[in-house]
Amino acid sequence: MNMPYWSNEQGGEPLFWVKNRPVYLTGLLIIIHCCTFIIGVLAAAFDFSPWFVELSFNTRSVLLHTKVWQLLTYPWVHTPSLAFALDMLVLYWFGHDVEHALGRAKYLLLYFSLIFLPAVLSLSITAINPTLTGIMNGSDLIHFSLFIAFSCLFPSSELFLGIQSKWVAIIFLALFSLIDIASKSWMHLFWFWCSVAIAAYSIYGRRVFHFLSPLKTKIVARKIQKPKDQVSSPLYKKKTDEDETIDAILDKIAKKGMGSLTKSERAALERARIALLKKDQKK
Repeated sequence: MNMPYWSNEQGGEPLFWVKNRPVYLTGLLIIIHCCTFIIGVLAAAFDFSPWFVELSFNTRSVLLHTKVWQLLTYPWVHTPSLAFALDMLVLYWFGHDVEHALGRAKYLLLYFSLIFLPAVLSLSITAINPTLTGIMNGSDLIHFSLFIAFSCLFPSSELFLGIQSKWVAIIFLALFSLIDIASKSWMHLFWFWCSVAIAAYSIYGRRVFHFLSPLKTKIVARKIQKPKDQVSSPLYKKKTDEDETIDAILDKIAKKGMGSLTKSERAALERARIALLKKDQKK
């Protein structure tokens, strides 16, 4: 999977620019997570452990001591670990595509739904059965769920070693579930599948059951497929012009680098990248 370079005018204006590079909502989230990670490192260095305890999510603390702020603070509590880098890479690689597809408002709603809803549902489990408690911090499940949302949007896009994203998602879903079952981490397993369900619903919505029927999917595909004789020559000419434009942009990148591109050239490059993803999705 190629690392995306983001400049998409169709997805809305960037929040701000850094040296001619647009920063979208996903980029801002990465910056915030990195800042809170540094705070966590300093807290660990100065042995300020109460910071982790008070901001991490604990079902008993919320229910018995009404520490409701933990419902929103736990994703920003990062323990010093190399896993944090992988977490940010997942957000960078897949979050931008989901943000582009959903739009900034729906993407932000999805992100905070992944923070808030699984936590609230886990409280109901603990209230019913006090022996089932959970402690959570970090954003790994949130960003993995964004990968699930990406896989729902572009199931045929190729990731590692040419494997399609839908198969990568299924493999990781099975692995993480088996790990939780083996360790008897029932609350984490519940939280994990709640997050996955929220991500899938954000893409499919009430249409989720339509994707369970391959026959129905094939029928819909046949209805929307246009005969070849309906494709007019002007459209073909337009596509050729677009291809020539992309070739010129790629040649410019090879000679002068990404920083030499104008806003319109970056937008054209981004449109071509999204078109390729959608083409892979239809295969």
